[in-house]
Amino acid sequence: MAVTTKTQTEQIHTKASSGTESTTPGEQLLRDELKEASQQFFNTLFRVGVRLALAPVYLLPEEPREHFVSAAREFTRGFTTLAHELADDVDEIVDEVETDLKKGLK
Repeated sequence: MAVTTKTQTEQIHTKASSGTESTTPGEQLLRDELKEASQQFFNTLFRVGVRLALAPVYLLPEEPREHFVSAAREFTRGFTTLAHELADDVDEIVDEVETDLKKGLK
């Protein structure tokens, strides 16, 4: 039991000290390449997903397809406007509460 506890303690110290070690330029280069490759992979995966989701729309004739795409664009624009307005309202509420708290503390 004492050996197991000692081994666990050594592992904890090894993990704690490994985060403080500096990386070599080669390791940093590999991490940067991995990060870039991961971003490209997930961007491509997202684009493929969007294309698959919109596949039925691409089967429509040109005029209904354009109408559908413009309706989706308007919906997206309205949704983002709503999100911005909600964020602005929350900011105003936070400012009001902050001023009330400052008045209460004085």
